[in-house]
Amino acid sequence: MLLSTFSDIFYVDASTKETISADLSQIALAKGIGESEKATLGWLSGQRKEWLLLLDNADDPTFNLRSYFPRCSHGNILITSRNRDTRTHAPQFCQVSDMSPQDARDLFLKIACLDNSTEIEALATTIVNVDLLSLSSRSMR
Repeated sequence: MLLSTFSDIFYVDASTKETISADLSQIALAKGIGESEKATLGWLSGQRKEWLLLLDNADDPTFNLRSYFPRCSHGNILITSRNRDTRTHAPQFCQVSDMSPQDARDLFLKIACLDNSTEIEALATTIVNVDLLSLSSRSMR
């Protein structure tokens, strides 16, 4: 079992409304809390732990990501996007360009305010590598 600052980490493909809805619904099914995105958002709102919701590839400026944010003052949401306009959804943002996997991991740790323990670094490396693989497969199309 991987110990981390976060009680749960959820990866959501935010490239379309449909993929967001499908991934949030899958989280509800996996947690046994229902079958819908609303079940997941409600469950996250009720959790009093530090979870991480990673909304990846949120490039479409035509829909409001905030409707997919749990209504609470706890938890953590990280949005990745190639669209600069997405920064309107966050109180903090960081613009990056091409970077090495290690630089991406270090930036992730800094933005998330995480300690650099071996387990946390391994988790961050996994998250960064998944995103870099996703970017690579998109560029090959």
